[in-house]
Amino acid sequence: MKYQIIQDPEDERVKDYYLLKSKEPKSDLFIADHEKTAVRLLNSDLEVESVFCTEKYYDKHKSIIEFKVRDPNKRFVAETSVFENTIGFSVHQGFMSIGKQLWSPVSKLSFPAIAINGIVDSENIGSIFRTAAAFGIESILVDERSSNPYLRRSVRVSMGAILKTKIFRVENLKNFLNSNSTQKVRTKIISLSLPKENSALVGKTKSVYEIPKENDLLLVVGNENDGIQDEILEVSDLLAYIPMKNSIDSLNVSHALAVALSHLLKD
Repeated sequence: MKYQIIQDPEDERVKDYYLLKSKEPKSDLFIADHEKTAVRLLNSDLEVESVFCTEKYYDKHKSIIEFKVRDPNKRFVAETSVFENTIGFSVHQGFMSIGKQLWSPVSKLSFPAIAINGIVDSENIGSIFRTAAAFGIESILVDERSSNPYLRRSVRVSMGAILKTKIFRVENLKNFLNSNSTQKVRTKIISLSLPKENSALVGKTKSVYEIPKENDLLLVVGNENDGIQDEILEVSDLLAYIPMKNSIDSLNVSHALAVALSHLLKD
């Protein structure tokens, strides 16, 4: 048989897909829950654990499913009603897949790169990855204060950009930046932050329009409410801000990232 037919929403074989809205347990696996994202997972270098879909989507993507998921016991097909009752919500696209998280070693870090500091909103994480990919960023550091980028919502919002990015887990971002700044090839550390009045920081605070373009940089983005940690700002070479008009205080972090990258990176 080319796949396993699921007729019971509580079938143990698809337990990883149970009631997705109500839980997301800690695991080294992650779910791609949208056709485009699931297909990108199947086309990526990441390991794919299983596929769960309706017959319509199996037939549509049969070749890549069978190429990537060699074990037919890991290909699951169900009618739409069973599919929806298994995952716990209605869908327009009955196609999901489960992949294995991939964290890259620091030796594979390339520049320009982005570091995420204390961002916990999954949608913002996913949007950051999508924006970064659009500007050609291949490396993103995620610190211990931030949400896992492999959460289902992040993967979906990124539109699969997470699957094309080298992701690095950093336990202590300040220590990493300090060690990074002593490398033989000097990498400029720029924190995207609102203007600072602190006398120790004001001297290295500049508008993104004033900073010369270069690609050998690490751009740090932080939580929209609390901003980047002070200890990170202190070890940064520059603090870059985006001038605002019409009494607007700030932009969404991914929008601000797009503006900053468009002015900081060389073509």
